[in-house]
Amino acid sequence: MADKLVSKNMPTDNRNLRNTLISNFEIIQPYLDKLDTDELGVDDLKNKFDDISGKINTYEANVQAIVNILTKYDVPIAIVDGKVVETEEGE
Repeated sequence: MADKLVSKNMPTDNRNLRNTLISNFEIIQPYLDKLDTDELGVDDLKNKFDDISGKINTYEANVQAIVNILTKYDVPIAIVDGKVVETEEGE
């Protein structure tokens, strides 16, 4: 929020109320600016997370494909609990 929060259209008959509200706006302005900045940071983190998740999914698919190829050639190997392990013949 780059614009400053002010109220120029409030009635002037109650100056104290107007000044109090303006003062309150000025107090919360830095926090509103920080929220806007934090939102940009959250979006950046979401994008990085999505990118990393995609890379992990690709990696897991590649490992599975390699294990499948090796299994076709009777290499005693399998994925157990997310880890590539050697297996006994016939398992």
